[in-house]
Amino acid sequence: MKTLFTMVAAMLLVLPGVAQKQYTTNKGFVSFFAKAPVADVDAKNDKVNVELNPSSDEVSFDMAMKDFEFKNGKMGRDAQKKYLETEKYTKAGFKGKIQGKVDYDKPGSYPVTAKGKLKIHGVEKDVTEKGTVVVDGDGVKLQSQFNVTLADYKIDTPKILGQEMTADKVLVKIEAKLMKGAKEVASKKKDK
Repeated sequence: MKTLFTMVAAMLLVLPGVAQKQYTTNKGFVSFFAKAPVADVDAKNDKVNVELNPSSDEVSFDMAMKDFEFKNGKMGRDAQKKYLETEKYTKAGFKGKIQGKVDYDKPGSYPVTAKGKLKIHGVEKDVTEKGTVVVDGDGVKLQSQFNVTLADYKIDTPKILGQEMTADKVLVKIEAKLMKGAKEVASKKKDK
């Protein structure tokens, strides 16, 4: 019994040292933009949940599609109903890993690549995109921009006033300022 108590006490003393707080925010920002003959498609969502585990470099973005706000309200309602089908496909997100050396204890700007699965419109695809991790005294900022081909995610090319958009791709921009959150994650020992 004494040995069991000693082991439990030792684990309680050691675990806080190996636990590392996860960086989180529920105010990440994602926008998408596409040229169209009559009016450009431009939407923004500033209610994106983002989590980053600095010990494993795992990162995830999760957003409600209905939270995208369009510059043109009617265009937004049409896009959400006819093309994004937000009642059927309520969420979109990314889950993957940051590749590249980032020292989360040292302020600086680190070029990285994020590799993982992007899910939009019920379709999940492997993606690899470039981005930047900025470490400062207040937390971590994640930034990236990339193109998404609508057909890859089974999204029809929108028509605006009867005319199709000129591009089958949309430019996606991501920015999130993360703070050390309340979630603690156990550090994983790295092999090698």
